[in-house]
Order: sequence, then structure tokens, then C-alpha cells
Amino acid sequence: MSSVKSGGLNRRSVVHVTMLHAVRSAADDPLTSASRIASLIATADQLRQSSAAPLRGKNLALLRAKGAPRASQLQHAAEALGARVALLDFAPQDGSADASSELITLARMLGRMYDAIDCDDLGASAQRLIALHAGVPVFPGLALDTHPARVIADLWTLCERQAPAGRRIVFVGNGRSRRAQMFVTAARTMGIAILMKSLADAGGEGTPAIADASRASHWILWIGGVAIDRDAMQESHRRIMQAVLVHTLLGA
Repeated sequence: MSSVKSGGLNRRSVVHVTMLHAVRSAADDPLTSASRIASLIATADQLRQSSAAPLRGKNLALLRAKGAPRASQLQHAAEALGARVALLDFAPQDGSADASSELITLARMLGRMYDAIDCDDLGASAQRLIALHAGVPVFPGLALDTHPARVIADLWTLCERQAPAGRRIVFVGNGRSRRAQMFVTAARTMGIAILMKSLADAGGEGTPAIADASRASHWILWIGGVAIDRDAMQESHRRIMQAVLVHTLLGA
């Protein structure tokens, strides 16, 4: 893949990934294709090494629940690529016909004003209506742990620090959570062996990498018995989110 130039990202240098467009494309699961995961990681790595602003002129709407913190990882990630971001307070109504009609009207209006919409943690029914009627990509909470971007970022963080030969990851914690299931699926798709162990049995001589999910809200990634810095994990997540935005908004 050609490099990202400082004056802007060459559209031809991006392997377009349309499966992460939105709720409307959710059936096309990015975690089941090694090439799709790899292309996102490649673009994220290009963006990390570049000062490009490939999303200059693009407009992104972030629907946020009223009272949500104003700081947004996704906002910062998008603005760093040159996009204009609007934080919009949104309180979905009940499931009545009138409320659905109002939501459809809002979705159509937002679709005319913005190039993409993020639904954060809105309910699934509201997300579906917005995705069906906006006419633009609609993300089901790109910054959330339940989005594939998070587990791809976790895997990227571990793989960068681990020798390619004989890669395997020890997973500790509840393997039934949405994030854990996505993590295991993505790792196996990439040809990485996953070993499920308890925290007491996770360490030991030669353990290559550990994904410690024993605290569901605060994963810890380990390499060679040393915890990876939290800021490094967040930076990987930010870059993968940026790659998803680039692939989506500059895609065919």
C-alpha cells in the first residue's frame, strides 16, 4: 500500500472497507475477514506516520444522550483528520408511531447536512430507523467497546509488540461478553491462537501476550509480564477509529 502523503491521503492508497459503514451494513462482518482487518490496521499505521487531513470538508454528526460528557474520543479522532464534528444532544422518545415519524424526519434532515452520523449508545431500534432513512453511513457507536474498532485496536496493540512467529494470546476473563467474543473472533480470523485461562494460570515462562478482561470495563494488555501503557491502548483505538472513518467517508 502506498504511503500517506503529508498534503492529503491519496484515495487510491486506501483499500476501501465498506463493511464498517454502518448499521445498514452490519451483516457484512469485518471481523470475519483477515484482509479487511489488515487493511484497517495498514491505514491506521499510515495515519499515525502522517500529518494528513484527508477528511477536510467532511461533516460528522455525533448523536449524544442529553447529559453525556462533552469530551468525545471520536470527536477528537475525526477533527484530527480535518473533519467538522457536531455534538448533538438527542433524547429518543417512546416507540409510538408519532415518535418514529419524528425520528425518520430527523434522520433525513441529518442525512442532508452531514456525511456520516454516529449513534453512540442509542437504542438499536432508533439506530435502525436512522440508518434506514438518513441516506449516509450511520455508525452504531464507533467509539464504544461494542464496536469492532475497539478489538481491532487491542489486537494491533498486542501484535506490534509480539514477534510474528508463533503468535498466540492468552485470554483471561468473561469470554461471553460482546467485546470478548469479537476479540476472539478477530484474533482467530487473523490466524492468532487464543488460549482461555484463569488469571492465576495466565502468566509463566514464555507467555507471549495476555488480554486480561477480568475487569470488563478496564481491559489490561500484557506483553512479557509488563502491562501496556493505557495511553498506548487509547492511541491505537483512536487510530483504528480514524481508519474506519477514512475507509467509510472516502470509500466507493
